[in-house]
Amino acid sequence: MEMLQLKYFVTVARLEHMTKAAEELHIAQPALSKTISRLEENLGVPLFERQGRQIRLNPYGRAFLAKATAALQLLEEGRREVEDLAGLEHGRIHLALSNMEQLREPLRLFLREHPKVNFHIIQSSMEDMVQTIEHNEVDFFLTSMPVRHPDIRSLPLHVEEVFLAVPPTHRLAGNNRIRLSEAAGESFVGYKEGHPYQKMNNEFCKQAGFQPKVVCEVEDPGTIADLVRSGFGVALIGECRSSEELKLKKLSIQEPLARRVFQIAWLESRYLSKAAISFRDYLVEYYADHGKRDITTS
Repeated sequence: MEMLQLKYFVTVARLEHMTKAAEELHIAQPALSKTISRLEENLGVPLFERQGRQIRLNPYGRAFLAKATAALQLLEEGRREVEDLAGLEHGRIHLALSNMEQLREPLRLFLREHPKVNFHIIQSSMEDMVQTIEHNEVDFFLTSMPVRHPDIRSLPLHVEEVFLAVPPTHRLAGNNRIRLSEAAGESFVGYKEGHPYQKMNNEFCKQAGFQPKVVCEVEDPGTIADLVRSGFGVALIGECRSSEELKLKKLSIQEPLARRVFQIAWLESRYLSKAAISFRDYLVEYYADHGKRDITTS
């Protein structure tokens, strides 16, 4: 039995779909199917019930999944411990995040100090992040969304202000600060319904006494900025990039208080390497210093 077979099996079991699993693993679907079939031959029993492209774990598969997951976790812990023996400079850090904006600068500075540390970064939704960390696949996830899970610890890094973004020619563009209620009649560009950021934005609007009229729903902040620049509507955005960078006018919201907490979270039971702990400590120090600089320059 090969470790690669176990990895492929765990991925297929999680997604319950051969095509999606093959895409995530970056291999051809026939090769994945052949690997799973060979694993079943080695075990002498089928692990899945197949219904077209959709597959489900059978009782054999569910029993084997628990052991396969535990085996992969133990092997991963062993790898990280060996890396620790080799020292911080040879560490590998696995991160999950929804976008790179908040992390771009501290990551660049950390790598400048530790150029041999290797990062593996995946971008995913909040739901996928929690599932990924539950399966012990990443060291940390970074998010501005609330973290509520009994086995996950988190540290706040930065309190992020939320702004109203408008095109430079918009009727509100002459203001620096507004009450959000002043935008009650505007068309909004936002995230897809159910997205945690959109839920937070809807709550800000509710506190301002209105429900936003969302005319465009997207998945990433870059597209939101593009649509606002094109005049499709206004949007609630974070503070990561300046008005000059975005070529938009960012208006500070005087009322209600519009804030998001950017935080780092990890599975409490996961073994964290020296490199991972060093990176977490670096982020805490970076954002503490960043906050002090913001105070002194404001």
